Amino acid sequence: MARNPEPRCPYCGSPSCVNEAALSLFLRASERVARYVVKKRDEVDDDDPLFRPSFGEVGVCRETSRRIWACPYCHSLIPELESDGMTARCPECGHNANVAPSRRKIVC
Repeated sequence: MARNPEPRCPYCGSPSCVNEAALSLFLRASERVARYVVKKRDEVDDDDPLFRPSFGEVGVCRETSRRIWACPYCHSLIPELESDGMTARCPECGHNANVAPSRRKIVC
């Protein structure tokens, strides 16, 4: 899936809410992780959270003050997701990815 040339906030549609430097860094890191995982594919269990990539926080909406996330699989910009503990499902591509530890809910 190709990334939109001008990333826009999923809440208000403004391009100024997205931190271009954070998005660029996240996309480069995602590419490197993908290359590593493909190279080591025979040794990787898809359900192992240690090898599952994480969503990246790439901005904050200036109107709603909600966080903007980027999917490590399809690279689409999405609203902050409700997690089920450690993971969340991307609404665009349907893949599960890890949630940053600071954004996880404690499930007892």
